[in-house]
Amino acid sequence: MSKLIVRYRNGTGVRWGRLQGPGPVASSDTLTVLPLAVNATTTQALIDAFEGADVPVEAPVKVPAGELLSPLTRDTVVLCQGLNYGGHAEEARHRIRKSNLIFPKASSALTGPYADIVRPREVQLLDYEVEFALVLRTSLNATTEVTDSNIGDYVAAVVLCNDVSARDTMFGATFLQWFQGKSYRTFCPNGPVLWLLDRSEVAETLPNLEISLSLNGELRQKAPSSDLIWKPAESLTFIASNMDLKSGDALLTGTPAGVTAAASEKLVDILKTHLMDDEVRKRELRIEMIKGRPFMQPGDIVTATLHDRRTSQVIGGLSNRIVAG
Repeated sequence: MSKLIVRYRNGTGVRWGRLQGPGPVASSDTLTVLPLAVNATTTQALIDAFEGADVPVEAPVKVPAGELLSPLTRDTVVLCQGLNYGGHAEEARHRIRKSNLIFPKASSALTGPYADIVRPREVQLLDYEVEFALVLRTSLNATTEVTDSNIGDYVAAVVLCNDVSARDTMFGATFLQWFQGKSYRTFCPNGPVLWLLDRSEVAETLPNLEISLSLNGELRQKAPSSDLIWKPAESLTFIASNMDLKSGDALLTGTPAGVTAAASEKLVDILKTHLMDDEVRKRELRIEMIKGRPFMQPGDIVTATLHDRRTSQVIGGLSNRIVAG
């Protein structure tokens, strides 16, 4: 049976706990938590602890949702998929996807579900990307082949994430620095729960998720996981053909249509014309991109939710304020 696991501060440090009731959606929520009797300082150690046995719990305690931390710890290798929803690929002018786009995000970007997102001083084009992440149950290596029938042996959990992106760094820095533009500190709010799944639940759960995101109360993104172009099993097999990953590592599976920085013909022309001139490209990109909807500004509130479409249950929600760096 699936479990909603949280990582939180208490008076003596940091604990893991199992939720009683639904996942929170705001920092003002109060949770009933069964603390886990486990000595696990990392996500990997927690997942490993649940393998083969149920972890004992202690007496329930009340925990303010504002005390929740990122359920993905700093040892986590964070990979991302780009342009993996049809609508987003189209708005980025990549309508026909011929290959799976994988890139890293620094684990130092991980932050809590209700923590502030810090916009660096040099960033003007701050964008959002709601995603759900697959968290590994076991390692991937060169011999790994993940299928729909065995995916529960490889995926342990799902986590809601916001792949915050500095578009002017991504497309304005030398040779388009996606890693840098997505890896500033606080650029990966995640949680509020680690949705830990039994092996037998994974294959049915993953195609039946829905993610959504709003900025200042305005719905910007919403899509079911069935719209993914590259499905989880084939994506994990593809990654395993290139690199090793361990239990507890995470793959953010892509974002739906609705990002602020949709590509225009002018934007594409700027990238092609000024590829070798960073300063001109960045200046022209900023002029072109701000013609559309405003990018995230200090004081804005960005929220996101993860739903289980089979039960109409809200698994949890993020809520983060943008602050100036």
